[in-house]
Amino acid sequence: MKADQPLSPLDEKIASDAVTQLTRLYPPARTQFNVVPSAPAGFGALLADKLRAKGYAIAESAPAKTGLRSLLAGESFGDVYPPKPAIAPMPPAASAPQPVPGIALRYALDHSRTGDFSRITLKVGNSLLARAYVSDNGTLAPAGAWTFRE
Repeated sequence: MKADQPLSPLDEKIASDAVTQLTRLYPPARTQFNVVPSAPAGFGALLADKLRAKGYAIAESAPAKTGLRSLLAGESFGDVYPPKPAIAPMPPAASAPQPVPGIALRYALDHSRTGDFSRITLKVGNSLLARAYVSDNGTLAPAGAWTFRE
């Protein structure tokens, strides 16, 4: 499935099942997830919305922009800038970017080419959760239990 394709009703069911499993392992209102964009991107937004609805704090990171256009954004050639004010330099530890609190949540959603088999893999911190699904005539059923590896 490509990122620009709309999500199917099966993706909605997979996201709901994934959130149900995450609530069993990570308590809502005490857990913050940092959703890292993966493939497909639309599924990450759906997953983040469902997690928020269950009471999780969610931070979503945007993919890094690259290229000349993003480097020059907001910069006009020939602008005159005032001289830099004399300020004491900050210590290196204070000027370093602070990590966002919470647990990194990455995902991969795979659909077979025939559309009768799907698999979700969630990487929560250093742990992996995965489950396979079979679909038949628009209905979705788990092909087995959730697997969990720390």
